[in-house]
Amino acid sequence: MTARSLDKSTARIAGMFNDIAPHYDFLNHFLSFGFDHLWRRRLVRRIAKQNPRHILDVATGTGDLALLLHRKTKAAVTGIDIAGDMLAIAKKKARKLEKLRFIQAQAEALPFPDGSFDVATVSFGVRNFEHLQQALAELQRVLKPGGTLAVLELTTPMHFPLKQCYRFYSFRLIPFFGRLISAHRAAYRYLPQSINTFPQREAFLSELAHAGFTTLTCRPFTGGVCCFYTANKK
Repeated sequence: MTARSLDKSTARIAGMFNDIAPHYDFLNHFLSFGFDHLWRRRLVRRIAKQNPRHILDVATGTGDLALLLHRKTKAAVTGIDIAGDMLAIAKKKARKLEKLRFIQAQAEALPFPDGSFDVATVSFGVRNFEHLQQALAELQRVLKPGGTLAVLELTTPMHFPLKQCYRFYSFRLIPFFGRLISAHRAAYRYLPQSINTFPQREAFLSELAHAGFTTLTCRPFTGGVCCFYTANKK
């Protein structure tokens, strides 16, 4: 299956994540063996060094990264997502935090003025963008000059035997457990397909460069199961 043939229409992706919203947090942590917590903390440590005042978290989901960013940086954080049911959970988590807000919006059409944010983040959501270059252009537009884009995304390990074990786990066990717990087979079949068809490592860095970002880095985590990308606006 190619990226072109994988349906990433906004309506489909929003509907899918709305359906699994009640089980999303548990399955996220269960299926990653808790490593998703570690990966987010590493991103936040990197961003906290910049002392940002305004952060945009795109594809925020249930708000885990947005909450962590706010707690560790004390910055004003805005989280956006296309799935209203996911945002409802995020808002409950943040109901007493004045500098943390959540808005339903698309990455391809961000409802913010140019140069609004010091930092933009995306954790495990960039592969779901329907139009990747359009979304990256929007992220660059709303960043201030010199601002940072930080992206966490799942990737396929490159070396034996982890590569083979990971493929078995992602294409066999993740759909099984996802269906068992959430009763939504399609969502957890989509997950490994979306990872497999998304540009990884140097290919994603090329996408960032094409969108005009500079100072590109890619750091693999946990044997290459996840990559941490950073890029800067000129």
